[in-house]
Amino acid sequence: MFGIENFGAFVFAAIIVVITPGVDTIMVLTRSISNGQKAGLYSALGVSLGLIVHTCAATFGLSQVLAKSAIAFSAVKYLGAAYLIYLGYKSLSAGKEHLEIKANELKATDTKMFFSALISDVLNPKIALFFLAFLPQFVSNHQINNTIPYLILGMVMFLTTLIWCSFLALMGSRAANKFNKNKLFQNLINKISGVVFILLGLKIALTKK
Repeated sequence: MFGIENFGAFVFAAIIVVITPGVDTIMVLTRSISNGQKAGLYSALGVSLGLIVHTCAATFGLSQVLAKSAIAFSAVKYLGAAYLIYLGYKSLSAGKEHLEIKANELKATDTKMFFSALISDVLNPKIALFFLAFLPQFVSNHQINNTIPYLILGMVMFLTTLIWCSFLALMGSRAANKFNKNKLFQNLINKISGVVFILLGLKIALTKK
């Protein structure tokens, strides 16, 4: 469909990626409990729209490069697989780390919070690398230079992130308390995301062209 392979697997992986506690989670929850739900929602919109920028960069950058070189195609595929396996290893080995979310004294207008969240996400090189590694794994070989499947996958990531982060913003301190107290949930999500990344990486590494 539209040059996308294993769309169901992508949606599942996207959900796991989005709900895994990280920088975006901390930012949205911290602002929500410090400045209110509206500030949290603006931040949620900012980090989500940042993914659109990463999607466009991956779409138009990769599609042009891969369209011109079979070697580049293979390189991106296998480097992407290696990076996903690395992310999986990092997630699996992060069992003892624990996310702490607390209120701070940050005061700013909702508009400033939106733009700071947007810029923070856009300028995060880890997100850029993740999109470059993640999206091509679900684009069929004969559509690898087509922009449509990349854009569709990116929109799924955007909507998933917006829904989850908006939920966190609305929950505010209640969600923060859950994250702070429930180490089991955080560890479980880390383990699941680690397994998902490794399986995706191995799948592409072992797939014969």
